[in-house]
Amino acid sequence: MRADPSSNSKDATHHGSPRIVAVGMIGIGVIGAGSMVARLAVLPAIVASTHATLAAASSLSTPPSSVWSDVSVADYQAVLDHPDVDAVYIPLPNAMHEEWTIKAAAAGKHVLCEKPIAASVQAAERMRVACDDAGVLLAEAWMTPFDPRWAEVMRLAATGLVGAITEVRSTFTFTIGPEASDNYRWDPAQGGGALLDVGIYCLGPAVQLWGSKPSHIDASITPAALRGSGSVDAATTATLRWGESRSARIRCSFIDAEEQRLELVGSDGTLLLEGDAHTGGTRATQIVLRSNDGTTSTINVAAADPYLTMVDAFAAAVAHQEPWEHSAEDSLNMLGLIEKILEVS
Repeated sequence: MRADPSSNSKDATHHGSPRIVAVGMIGIGVIGAGSMVARLAVLPAIVASTHATLAAASSLSTPPSSVWSDVSVADYQAVLDHPDVDAVYIPLPNAMHEEWTIKAAAAGKHVLCEKPIAASVQAAERMRVACDDAGVLLAEAWMTPFDPRWAEVMRLAATGLVGAITEVRSTFTFTIGPEASDNYRWDPAQGGGALLDVGIYCLGPAVQLWGSKPSHIDASITPAALRGSGSVDAATTATLRWGESRSARIRCSFIDAEEQRLELVGSDGTLLLEGDAHTGGTRATQIVLRSNDGTTSTINVAAADPYLTMVDAFAAAVAHQEPWEHSAEDSLNMLGLIEKILEVS
C-alpha cells in the first residue's frame, strides 16, 4: 500500500508480513480475473473505487480484458508476488479458495474471498487460522449486506415496523443449462451445488435476525446427475425453525426459472423484496409493505452498487479505518448451517 498513490516509490515489504498503513489506496490483486463475478462486478468496482486500486490480475483461462489488461500478470503466484498488491480478491471455484487464501496469507496479503468462503467448514477453519497467524484480514465477498435496499429492509424488520418477524421466505433460483455442463457448480470435487452456491443469500436474513443455530431443520434436495465420485444438489428446499414461533423457508436452485424474492412476515404485516432481492443494484429501489388490513404501500430506497460499497468497506478494514462487520466466525457459522441442511436432506 502506498501512502502517496501518485508516488512511484515502493514500500519496503517483507514476504509474509502484512503491509498496513493508515492512509492511502489499497492495492488489490485478483486471482481468477476471468470469472463472471470478477469480470462483471468486482473488477469494475475496484476500478471505480476511490479507496482501492487494481494492482495486478491473472486468469489461467481467459485473455485479459480492457478492464485489467494493463495490470495483467502471468499467473496467480505473480499476483501474490506483485509489490503493489496489499490484498487479493479470490473468485476461484469453491474448492480452490483454501489453497490460494493460505498462500495469500503466507505472502502477507489480506483476502477478500468469494462466497461461499470455502467448500467445507474444515477448509474454512484452516483458512481462518492461516490468516490469523499471518495477521491479515479474511473477508467473505458476500455483497448483499452492502446493498442499500436489503440493509434497509433488515433495519425496518428489526425496528418492528411489521411487528415481530415470525417467518422468512427466501428464494434464489436460476437455470444452468446443458450447454454449461462443465460449470464447476455441477462438480462435487469443486464444491458445487445450489445450496453451497446461493444458500448464503437465502439464509442470510434469518441468520441475521435469529442466529445460525435453528432448533429444527427439514430439507429435501433434487440431486444432479452423478459426476465423478458423487453428485451435488441441483435444488434444495428447506424449512428451519427457531423455537415454536419463528421459521424460515428457503429454495435454492440451478434448475428453476430465475427468481429472487425475500419476504419478512411479521405479526402486523409483511416486508417484500422482488427483483434482484439478494443481489441488489441500480434497479433495486423499492420495498413493498403489506399490512394485515390489506393495504399495500412502497418504500423507496436510493440505489447503489453493493460491489463498490463492499470493495470500499474492505479497503477501509485493511487500512484499519473501519471494522469489517461480517467476521470470519460469521462465515464459518453460515457454512456450518449449510452443511447441516445438506446432512438432513
